Formats: sequence, C-alpha cells, structure tokens
Amino acid sequence: MLSEIMQKKLTRHFQFRDLNKDGFVQRSDWEQCARNLAALRGWQPDDDAYQDMMNRHVAMWQTFWQPADRDGDGKVTLEEYLNLADFQRRMGFEYEMKQVTHLFVAIFDTIDLDGDGQITRDEYKLFFEAWGIDTALAEAAYAQMDFNEDGRLSRGAFLQYGSNFYINDEPDVVGNYLFGPYE
Repeated sequence: MLSEIMQKKLTRHFQFRDLNKDGFVQRSDWEQCARNLAALRGWQPDDDAYQDMMNRHVAMWQTFWQPADRDGDGKVTLEEYLNLADFQRRMGFEYEMKQVTHLFVAIFDTIDLDGDGQITRDEYKLFFEAWGIDTALAEAAYAQMDFNEDGRLSRGAFLQYGSNFYINDEPDVVGNYLFGPYE
C-alpha cells in the first residue's frame, strides 16, 4: 500500500500530467504537451524536431501511462494511476527502480531540448509551461535542485531526484518537488 506522502506526490504528478484538467490523463494530454513544447521552440509539424518530440511523448504515454488504463477506455483515472504505482511497488525495489529510471531518462530527454546533457532553468520552465503549469513553480523546484547554483542539472542528478520522487517516503527530499509542491 502506498504511504500517505507517496499518494500525495503521485496525485500531484497526476494533476501535472492532466493537461486539460478533465480528471483523466490520456494520450491527447501528451500529444498536446508535445505540440506546446514545439510551439514554444518555434518548430513546425513538418520539422524533424517536432516529430521527434511528438514520438517521445506518445512513447511515454504508451510505456508509462497506458498500462494503468485498466478498463481500456483510453483514459487513466487517479485511482488507476495509484493502483499501477502500488503494483509496481509490490513487484519489488529492483523492478520499481528499473521503471523509474526508464521513465526519468525519457523525461530528461524531453526537457533537455538542446541535447547537451544538462537541464537549464529555462528548459525546466518550458517543461512546466508546456504542461500548463505556473512557471513560478518551476523556478521554485529548480532552485531546490540546483545546489551549486550553476543553472544546470545533470542527467545523473535529475535521475536521482526522480528516484527520490518515486521511491522515497520522506517529506523533505529534494526530488519531491519535481512537479511542484505536493501539499
């Protein structure tokens, strides 16, 4: 069973991904986010970068969210999402870590728009903006994660924060704020 803090964090993540705020996460949310990111970057639908962004977002839907859709209606409810997370947790730490690592590699690659292996504050803000989330929350989250204040998050650091978000039940772990405050 998921702890109370884990339920709060995952509920926040669900709300973050529910782009149109209809109470479901569905493929269309992921596709719209890809379109939003492309528009923020000035990419057109016939650009390779646009298609790559769309393909990455659809793949994240298919790999990490669609499996939660227990009734097959194309929509993931909060309950379905929490049930999948609970199932993954019961599968054991090794299984869960493999899933978390795979997920956060994919997330990192969509945020790191210039492909330099680092996430800048501006890239992180674009990530929040593309999901329709207040960029002030991105600023606050980034400030928590950028310990040396160099304006860059490495892949390794980001993966560690992602692991902390999904695995750690402690209330004050930096990774808890990846998607904004959970309380």
